[in-house]
Amino acid sequence: MELRNILSKHKLWVETAGKEGERADLRKAILQEADLHDANLQGADLEGAHLSVADLMGANLQLANLKRADLWMADLKDTDLRGAELQGANLSGVTNLTQKQIDSAITDQATALPSGLRR
Repeated sequence: MELRNILSKHKLWVETAGKEGERADLRKAILQEADLHDANLQGADLEGAHLSVADLMGANLQLANLKRADLWMADLKDTDLRGAELQGANLSGVTNLTQKQIDSAITDQATALPSGLRR
């Protein structure tokens, strides 16, 4: 299924509290260099997704499953990570990530963070 279609169905799923549309299932998806600027991926399943060098500026990843996702060099400026599951995720080299964003997400010892940020 095309990404635009998945995002459209997911948006409807979020807006109707799951009554319509469909939760985005992007597990292990290859989304390297994807333009997800301002995308609403709240509650989406992105476990193991390849998001390296993706544009996630302003994206809503609140409560999303990003376990073991590769976000190397992704741009996370103003990305909402509240409650996002980042256990085992690779966040090394991401740009515009703040300590406040990390503090609002769920991490573990296997979460790779950029230098200067802590769990």
